[in-house]
Amino acid sequence: MRAYLEPLLGQLGARPAQALRSGATVRAVPYRFQTARDVASFLGGLGTVLSSHASLDAAFASGGAAPEDRLEAFARLLRASCGRRSCGLEHLMPLPSSGSACKRWRLFLRWVVRPDDGVDLGLWTCLRPCDLIMPVDVHVSRAARQLGLTRRATVDRRFALEVTAALRAVCPEDPCKYDFALARPGILREEMRGAGK
Repeated sequence: MRAYLEPLLGQLGARPAQALRSGATVRAVPYRFQTARDVASFLGGLGTVLSSHASLDAAFASGGAAPEDRLEAFARLLRASCGRRSCGLEHLMPLPSSGSACKRWRLFLRWVVRPDDGVDLGLWTCLRPCDLIMPVDVHVSRAARQLGLTRRATVDRRFALEVTAALRAVCPEDPCKYDFALARPGILREEMRGAGK
């Protein structure tokens, strides 16, 4: 990821938000499920949102009272600001109303909302850690089932909400603080398998 982002963001200079606001374009390359055009449209959409709001935090905060309403409104705003639709952009920016677990959104929110601890950045003030929903990937979903945090088979929005509710019972002020602890054992297992151990 770093090898992809550094050259991309390097094109925007020391102040990427300011560059995007002023309409800077980048020489984008594809990334996973997104084409180069998807990446360029996404960055252009970010620039459009930044031009009409003081920050992405402010744009997110303007989307309603409930955290999920804010995420839905923010995703719709950013999608509309991209100026085009594609499968790659819709995959990158899913809508909670579609039933998606919205893993990338949830992970991003975790990073920008939780206090700066060397992993998380603590940049946004529009949400509190208690408002976050657990970002669920294959590792978190496997661990959550094994621990009995949910019985749900499908990893969707309801799955993420159930896991978060179970963790909120343990730590109401910050249920997502267990994200790394749930994901890491599965990641390590995969790394060991890949290394032939």
